[in-house]
Amino acid sequence: MAGAELSDGFTRVANEVIEEVARQKFNGIQLRILLIVWRQTYGWRRKSAELSVTFLANALQSDPRGIRKEMKKLLDDKVLKVFHEAKGKHGRMIGFNKYYDQWFEGENSPSQNSEQSGGESYPHERDDYTPLVGDNSPSKKEKKESIKKDNKNNKGAAKEMASKTKLAKSREGKQEYAEEVWLKPEEHTKLLNEFGQEGLTWMIDVLSSYKLSVDKFYASDYAVFKKGGWLRMKYEDHLAKQNKPVFQSKSERTKSVLDEAMAKELNGDGTGRRDITNEVHQLGLPELRS
Repeated sequence: MAGAELSDGFTRVANEVIEEVARQKFNGIQLRILLIVWRQTYGWRRKSAELSVTFLANALQSDPRGIRKEMKKLLDDKVLKVFHEAKGKHGRMIGFNKYYDQWFEGENSPSQNSEQSGGESYPHERDDYTPLVGDNSPSKKEKKESIKKDNKNNKGAAKEMASKTKLAKSREGKQEYAEEVWLKPEEHTKLLNEFGQEGLTWMIDVLSSYKLSVDKFYASDYAVFKKGGWLRMKYEDHLAKQNKPVFQSKSERTKSVLDEAMAKELNGDGTGRRDITNEVHQLGLPELRS
C-alpha cells in the first residue's frame, strides 16, 4: 500500500493551536471530534461546516449518544462554536474556536443557550447531513485551484532557497572589493596587472552600481572583465570616447613591440644588427672581421 501524499490533500492547523490542545485535558472522544472538525473545515480551506452528530459518529465509529454528549461539552466550553444558526434546509455551521483564551470561561454562548432542556439534542440539527455532499463543499475546480496555489507557493519557497544557496556558493573563496563585487585575490591581481589601478577601479564601480540597481548576482564576477564580457566592452567604449588608446595587457604590448620590430627589418628599415651568442665566435661572422 502506498503511503499518504500531501498532493492528495492535507489539513493546515497552526502549531500554536496543536500545542494548546495538547496541553488541555480533553478526553479521547473530544480529541477525536476535534480532529474530524479540523479535517472537515481547515481541510477544505473553510472555517465551518454543517457537521451532524450522525456524521461524526460514523466518522469516528462511535455511539451517537456519546458523540452528542461530548459535542455539547465542547460547545459549552467554547472550544467549538456555532458560526451560523440553522436556516431553511441547512443546519448549524460549526467550527473550531482558535482563540483558546476564550475556552472554559464557564458561560454559554448565545447560540448554545437555545439548547433544549433535556440536553439530548439541538434544534434544527440534521442528523443525516454529511459535509461531503452539500452546497458548502468546495467544487472540483476550487480544490484544483487550491492545490495549484499551494504548489506554486512551495515552488516559490524552493526557488528562493536554491537562489540563496547559489549566492553563497558564488562567494566561496572570494573577497568583496566593492559592494556586491566579489573576486578571488588572484583574479583581482590579474585584473590589476591588465587594466591598472585607475581602469580597474572604474570597472569595479560600474559593476557594483549595476548589480545594486538590478538586485542580481553572477556566478563569476570575474567573467565580465574578460574579453567578450559586457563590462570590458563598456570600458573600451569609455576609453574610445575620451580618445584614449585601448588598454593593452603586458603580453599584448610585448607582442605589439616585436611585431613592429619585425616589420621594420623586413622593410629594410631596421638596424641590421644581430645578437651575438656564446655559441658563435665573433670571427665567424664576416661583418665583424677586420
